[in-house]
Amino acid sequence: MSIERNLGNVERVIRLLLGAWLLVVALTSPGLNGIEWFVGVISIFLVLNGIFSRCYLWYVLDIDTHKSGAGKCAQDAQV
Repeated sequence: MSIERNLGNVERVIRLLLGAWLLVVALTSPGLNGIEWFVGVISIFLVLNGIFSRCYLWYVLDIDTHKSGAGKCAQDAQV
């Protein structure tokens, strides 16, 4: 099942930057005490969300910042 794009450009850039930063932290920080893999997985998901402009959590919560541009729900944007 494919979902439509639901992330706006600003949110995409933020997710890409945050994901890249978290990936660097996970790979270089020895003080994470065994949660490096978790931080790495989260960072990969953020980067993929930013690249493909799709977020399944936003899809489930019916949030669409791509079309409305203001972070409103898709139903509110149609009204």
